Amino acid sequence: MNFSKHLILASQSPRRYDIMKMAGFEFEVRSKNVDELHPEEADIYDVPQLLAAKKAKAFADDIGEDTVVIGADTVVILNGIIYEKPVDRLHAIRMLSDLSGNMHEVVTGVCIFSKIKEACFSEITKVYFNPLTIEEIEYYIDNFKPFDKAGSYACQEWIGAIGIRKFEGDYFNVVGLPVNRLYHELKVF
Repeated sequence: MNFSKHLILASQSPRRYDIMKMAGFEFEVRSKNVDELHPEEADIYDVPQLLAAKKAKAFADDIGEDTVVIGADTVVILNGIIYEKPVDRLHAIRMLSDLSGNMHEVVTGVCIFSKIKEACFSEITKVYFNPLTIEEIEYYIDNFKPFDKAGSYACQEWIGAIGIRKFEGDYFNVVGLPVNRLYHELKVF
């Protein structure tokens, strides 16, 4: 799908790249090393949108009038706590043990940014995990190495097939980009 503006996906995520390609977008991938710190007092549901805006706006001085930058950030929220990317194997085991048998929310914030306009939004999807054994958790972590994934998992991998009972909301949001909403937001941008 061609839009009248040049699109930049400000993300190194191969999952976001694949989703954008699948949806027919023509774009380039560029990212900057942006810290993912957020204000301590920020509402946890606002954090992904704040980080997405930070990633997109990092290009403010580098783009022309004909360019639109898309920034995105995804977090997992369980019981009021943000589960970002695990720091190591033990941390990943703890995260998946917490998610096991529970419902959590995946929140992806998206920021569409240009020299003259900005539109940011968040999408929330509820994910219901079956109870997982420690053997299943360790098998997944050791074989799929989910260390670059919020909540220590990717729903499109083995853990999603055997561990996720159901989704309420946008599946692609859980993968990393609510592409349906993004497409419609870009049409009016």
